[in-house]
Amino acid sequence: MDKKDKDIIRILMQHSRTPITQLAKKIKVSREVATYRLNRLKKEGIILEFVTEINVQKMGFISAAVFVNVKATRQKEFKEFLAETSFVSWVAELSGVWSFGFSIIGKTNEELDQKFSTIYHTFKDTILDHRFLLHKKSTFFYQKYFGDTPTPTPKKSFTLYTLDKKDKIILQEISKNSRVDCVALSGKTALTGPAVAQRIKHLEKSGHIESYSLFVDVSKIGFFQYSIFIINKNVDEKQKLFNYLRQHKNVSFIAEYVGDQVIEFGLFVQDPYELREKLQEIEEVFPNNRTIEVSLFQKEFVSIGPPRCVFE
Repeated sequence: MDKKDKDIIRILMQHSRTPITQLAKKIKVSREVATYRLNRLKKEGIILEFVTEINVQKMGFISAAVFVNVKATRQKEFKEFLAETSFVSWVAELSGVWSFGFSIIGKTNEELDQKFSTIYHTFKDTILDHRFLLHKKSTFFYQKYFGDTPTPTPKKSFTLYTLDKKDKIILQEISKNSRVDCVALSGKTALTGPAVAQRIKHLEKSGHIESYSLFVDVSKIGFFQYSIFIINKNVDEKQKLFNYLRQHKNVSFIAEYVGDQVIEFGLFVQDPYELREKLQEIEEVFPNNRTIEVSLFQKEFVSIGPPRCVFE
């Protein structure tokens, strides 16, 4: 990748619905060259998906993170099962403490438990161990891959908006590909292009659509990414720790879980030797931290977009 390729990814990470004409203008190339470069980044597997981050809680859903150890003999089958499951929203192959990490979506705790039980009983002789955590909040900082630091944003006040069937169709289609245009969406919804555009604005203002970003293959942009689980029982330090991780140049996400002192964050480095250095750097600032798990993201093969069950 050259500088213009990196600029394309950086711009689309901030807003992946940026029109190709604006994208071309920002990187100072023709529309045709911008289109060619974007298609090449997709073909080479650097850009995996154009992501729309949707607030599933506003649609009446909650989520849980699940980490499992699976026997090597059935990992391929397990992976294929998760990829086809209607209630799984994100899947990664891991190396370390766990074999896989994934998120499941449901309307209640009981439904989440039932859905995990479906997976567990299907592979009861294969799953050696697991961890199940209810999501509280997840924040992503993928713009840091290219040196951009997230700027604090003021708390937004959202407008009330009740979804109808056409809104759900728009959300479902835009969650598959954030760059889908209003003309294509009009064909799915029997609305005009301007009417679709107006509905998208309502979905943004109401907080149903949170942001538009990219799902990239981190290994192809020169990084190893790790999932780090830490415990810090010092309540007074917790907010300081969150603020520190948000600003740390190598932290790509932070995940908080309900009723658990564990904090998970993503740490991306150029080589495994740098991992130890960055962990020591964090522990020097927060000596009460205790690192309890480290896993390498080998491959993320289902993106963070909502699964099919959210739109059914």
